[in-house]
Amino acid sequence: MTPEIEAQLAGLRDIRLPEPIGWWPLAPGWWAVLTLIGAAVLAVLLWRSLRKRTARYLALRELERIDASDPVQFATTLSVLLRRVARCADPATGTLKGAGWSAFLSEGGMEPALAAHLAEAPYADHFPQAPAPDALRRAVATWIRRQA
Repeated sequence: MTPEIEAQLAGLRDIRLPEPIGWWPLAPGWWAVLTLIGAAVLAVLLWRSLRKRTARYLALRELERIDASDPVQFATTLSVLLRRVARCADPATGTLKGAGWSAFLSEGGMEPALAAHLAEAPYADHFPQAPAPDALRRAVATWIRRQA
């Protein structure tokens, strides 16, 4: 090489590489993906919440429409309604019977005497000492509000 070219080459600097690409800040496409995922999660949570509230609301409306003129039929219908509400929240409760069902109702905040009464209701012909219908209705409504 000629001295002229060597002098020009000596004056050149080495290639400067760009900074390595970091993971932050994210590219706009990733922001869009994160936004979509966040919106999907919020939509699922909102849907579950509305579904739960709707089930509770429908159960409470059905409770208001139950006729209390026949104590045995009233207690039986309340027991069936409670089973449906419990099964919506936890399908495993469908197998509970007798003392297990009564204990489950008591654990949910119902008085043990009322829970035992409702557990026996579907199998009884008459009750010598039936609780007051208003007390039963209030206890069932409170249980639904807590559990559903």
